[in-house]
Formats: sequence, C-alpha cells, structure tokens
Amino acid sequence: MTLALISAAFLAGAAAGAFVGSGQPEAAGELLNGEGVYASGSFAGQFMSCAGYPLLVLFLSTSLLGVLLIPAAMAFRGFSLACSAACLAQAYPEEGTALVLTVLGLPALFTVPALFISAHWAGCFSARLLAGFARRPLPMRGRVQGGRASAVILLLLAAAAAERFIVPPLVRALI
Repeated sequence: MTLALISAAFLAGAAAGAFVGSGQPEAAGELLNGEGVYASGSFAGQFMSCAGYPLLVLFLSTSLLGVLLIPAAMAFRGFSLACSAACLAQAYPEEGTALVLTVLGLPALFTVPALFISAHWAGCFSARLLAGFARRPLPMRGRVQGGRASAVILLLLAAAAAERFIVPPLVRALI
C-alpha cells in the first residue's frame, strides 16, 4: 500500500511538472550552467545534493504526519524533475532530448530508485509510529533487510559520481 501511494504521488507530481514546465523555457538557463544541474565544488557536496530528497523523507518519517508528508515530498520530487526536463527540452529544441537524458536522466537512474527505497522504508516506519501513537495494533513488520541502507548509499554515490564526472563533459560535448 505504501509503495502504491508514493508511486502515485510521484507520477501525479511528474505529470503536473511536465505540464507546467513546458510553458517555461526561459527557466532553463538556471538549470544548465555548463557543469551539470547540481554543480558543486566537491564530490562530498555533490553527494549531499543527491542525498537531499532521501534524507528529507527519512526526516519526515519521524513525524506522526509522515504518512501524509512523504507522498507530498515524492510528488514535489516528481514535479521538479519533470518540470526541469520540460524546460530544458523546450529551451534547446535541437539537442534538448539528449540534454535532458544526460543532465537529468543519468543521475535520476540512481537517485529515483534511492528515493523510492527510502520513501517506502520511511513510510512504513511512519505508519508504525502513527499506529503506536493511536494504540492500535501495529502493522506487521516484514523481514529485516539490512541491505536497504547500503543500497541507497551506493545508488547515491553512483549518482554523485555521474553528476560530477560524466555529466559535465557530455554537456560540453552536446552544447
């Protein structure tokens, strides 16, 4: 149930973002500065930039309202990703698709799965927290999977490496 809810929220946000972003081609100049979307001074800064949304959903899981706030955060991530893609594609009509796939798509191959793993994990935790507060029977816990945190960290490291070392040369080659 949690995964279906966060997936629906992400897709609804993405649909809204694509609609809004398609009318904002002038905003693409803020997205693309020649060094990639989230250009930072160091690899650690790049990693923290990639880890922002997963850390946000983990923080939201500690709230009794996390079951509502986590889908909202997922919708906003879908919105911002699709809005950025639509702006970039419209601003660069000739190489827009290649730029979107490079600048946004390559890192998203790693950050979006990391976000979904984190959001599912956080949503389940928040639901258990809410059930415990309401003194209802707690939802069943699945088997413990210690590899989730490791998988999220590895995905975020891969995303940071892609944004830091692969995206900038490809963007320079495309423009």
